[in-house]
Amino acid sequence: MPMNEMGEAISTLAMRLIFEYEGDQVRLISQQPVDVAITGFDISRADRPGYYVDTRDSNGRTLARVPARDAFSRSTEVFPEQPGEPITRLEVEGARGAFTVVVPVPAGSDRVAVVQVTPAKADISLPGSRGTSPVAGSSEVKELANFPLQISR
Repeated sequence: MPMNEMGEAISTLAMRLIFEYEGDQVRLISQQPVDVAITGFDISRADRPGYYVDTRDSNGRTLARVPARDAFSRSTEVFPEQPGEPITRLEVEGARGAFTVVVPVPAGSDRVAVVQVTPAKADISLPGSRGTSPVAGSSEVKELANFPLQISR
């Protein structure tokens, strides 16, 4: 939880977002303020591969990033007809489904974006300092969709 200058916890608004997807098309179907503590959301520069939801300001700057676990699943569980047989997982064409994520909404938040982080290529050496342009072989962040937040403070 964020702290003020005196080391006291500051309450941060949080929002439960429900998304639906079909293939690469994403829709935000619900926004609901929630009263929960969110930890670890200050990893706005996460380079691990996967799907994330960013909270952004009106200039598009990422304020927070949280993982969107189980988003865009390309497989489905298949339950056996006979009890005792194993549950299997099959790849599906045209994946569709829904996922829920709770994001922090720090002051200045204006919108959320669903992004996909793809890994860096293993055989590329990266420069020792940060540059202003993307480096070939570095992790790539691709925006899949973005939506305005409905905030009532």
